[in-house]
Amino acid sequence: MAGLVSGGRIAARSIRMVTVSADRPCCPPGDRHHVRVNRRRSWIVLPAAALCVAALGAAVVVVFRAVSSTDSPNVADAVAVALAAMTSGVALLGWARNRAAPRVTLPDQVSAAKDTLTALVRDAWRGESMIRGLEPDPIPVVWQLTDDTGLLHHRHLIGEGRLEGVGNAVAELARDFLKLRRRRLVITGGPGSGKTTLAIQLLLELTGKERDPSDPVPVLLSLSSWDPAAEDLHSWLTRSLERGYEALGSAEFGSGVARELVRGGHILPVMDGLDELPRPHRAAIVRALNASLDAAESYILTSRTEELAEAVEDAKQPLPSAAVIAPAPLTPADAEGYLRTCLPPEPGPVWENVLDGLRTGELEGLSQLTATPLGLWLLRAVYIDPHADPAPLTGRLGQDPDELRGHLWDGLIPVLLAARSPGASPTGRTGPPELTPRHGWDAGETRRHLGYLARLLSKNGTRDLAWWRLGGLVLEADERRRTATTACLVVGVIFGMVATFAGEIHPLVTLPVGLAAGFGVLTATLRGFTGTPGRVSVEFRGRVRDLARQITIVLLLRILIGMVSVSGAALVAEAEPGLAIKAGFWAGLALGPGLVLIQWMQQPTPLTAATTPYHAWRASRTLAILCGVVPGVGGGVVTGLVGGLANGPWFGIRLGVLSGAFLALGLGLTMLRHSVWPAYLITVRHLAEQGKCPKNLMDFLDDAHRLGLLRVVGPVYQFRHADLQDHLAAGTRLTARPRQEA
Repeated sequence: MAGLVSGGRIAARSIRMVTVSADRPCCPPGDRHHVRVNRRRSWIVLPAAALCVAALGAAVVVVFRAVSSTDSPNVADAVAVALAAMTSGVALLGWARNRAAPRVTLPDQVSAAKDTLTALVRDAWRGESMIRGLEPDPIPVVWQLTDDTGLLHHRHLIGEGRLEGVGNAVAELARDFLKLRRRRLVITGGPGSGKTTLAIQLLLELTGKERDPSDPVPVLLSLSSWDPAAEDLHSWLTRSLERGYEALGSAEFGSGVARELVRGGHILPVMDGLDELPRPHRAAIVRALNASLDAAESYILTSRTEELAEAVEDAKQPLPSAAVIAPAPLTPADAEGYLRTCLPPEPGPVWENVLDGLRTGELEGLSQLTATPLGLWLLRAVYIDPHADPAPLTGRLGQDPDELRGHLWDGLIPVLLAARSPGASPTGRTGPPELTPRHGWDAGETRRHLGYLARLLSKNGTRDLAWWRLGGLVLEADERRRTATTACLVVGVIFGMVATFAGEIHPLVTLPVGLAAGFGVLTATLRGFTGTPGRVSVEFRGRVRDLARQITIVLLLRILIGMVSVSGAALVAEAEPGLAIKAGFWAGLALGPGLVLIQWMQQPTPLTAATTPYHAWRASRTLAILCGVVPGVGGGVVTGLVGGLANGPWFGIRLGVLSGAFLALGLGLTMLRHSVWPAYLITVRHLAEQGKCPKNLMDFLDDAHRLGLLRVVGPVYQFRHADLQDHLAAGTRLTARPRQEA
């Protein structure tokens, strides 16, 4: 058993060697519209790898001849060395194959990647627009060029477009945007004025059926993920594309196609949330935008008017050639007209009183609230859609805009939970199942859990709820170390005790081996607290044939290596030659398919949908489980078989179980490069014990998104509106809302 430690470490190092070489860029970026080929094909790597594999085999033979086959621990050592040699040999061959193959990014691959990205962006935001209630008709906000000379940089440099349009007829506004001299647009306005909504509408229009294939692809990004002091604009865009749209990592598009899309001007960044950043950060982004863009590059930027003015002033430079638009205020007549279209033709006397007070200004708080699209949407969601009694709006509540806004935010959670039971469409009609909640939740607990998350994000100064960063937000560095160390010790001691009694092996051997297994847990957990999910795809549609081909090719190599390595171990242990060959065959067969599947899952394809937080979490969980199960089960079968051939079936069973457990923990978790799921699991269990979040947190967040309480921006969740996060973080009491009798 002691030899399993060194064998596991050798295998882990060899696997890490392959993954690092696969992630390293093959060459630096060049000019636009070019063909990039890795010319260093290095024909010598294949024979060199073959010589290394032969040397490993020779080392195995030397070790086998040096050990005695009469003691069970020596048999375990021999098996461990054989497993390490087999895994290292496979890793060497895989590295050599990747190194010898040229990596190409051709113009047609860039074009295909652009088409794929367009489809992914359109599909993702079409579903998001349904959740946010932008379909079928959003609130008709009128947008026009601002007359603020401090924001609008030389009107004559902008272009021909008038840039005037209505939010529910955005096609004309999109056409005007395309006529701009440099296609740079800044959407401003006050809180709740519909800036992000307009950005999404423009994105959908620009990715529609009538788009020109030569136009760049609009991609909505949160500016909270960009630190201009650490990376330039193009690096941030490349990283965001690779993280949010993993299909771009497909081998069909060559190497580094996301970088080629950015460098070639094929991406129109739609940058949201400048106003939500700290003031120095906003000025730095303005300077970085001006320094990074050339004359041909375009963008769309959203920000509240006051914060944008501060950023321009602090940066001491405007946004050159950018058209700046702002919404015209919604008048009481506009608000009344919209609400009447949402109500029945004869709304009743109470609603007539509310509408009259809104139109005349007698209900001052209601008039101020409905001057923004957000306020109108809240009023509709809480009172009109669920047919609630509007009588409270005619009293003191209708006079105070702040109290009314808090009242509506409080009422939103129970209303949405009551109206959208599991399986119901968010629009009230039969719709796609991915847009409907899947679980039932209590309103009070939902409010409490969302309130905790809102306070957690606000405390850390962020709007992004990334599930893989949860441990870093909740636990301090010393707490993370203590948690991981505790998990290491618990796993190590339990493993060592079981191995001592079940395997009848001396504790001086089993306890260090158990701690080595626990070290795998420690390494994976600590790395997971600060790691990222990585690229994982569990999509089988259209990929089964490719998986079968890879398994067939690689399996033949692994069976061959397994037959050589394990057969040598069995022969040294004085087993019959026929049984030794069978053992080697089953060794390759036991480990081959699972290891190929793990590698295959980390190869995205164009069929991979845009990464959502829930899907990324599920894929990461699946990969983590497979990384433990595959070497654990496969290695346990191999060692148990060889041990049984040498010392009888009972010894083989015990050796197989113990070595399988070690390989699952010590090697499997070390294989897991992106080990964020174990750290997430520990964090959620910690929070659930304190009652701060449900045990199935990701199901909860996914349903909160389907309900419209959260939104998805790339791979992270955000609260639907910054005001909702601020309101929940303040801890306002959940109030009851009167309902109209049926």
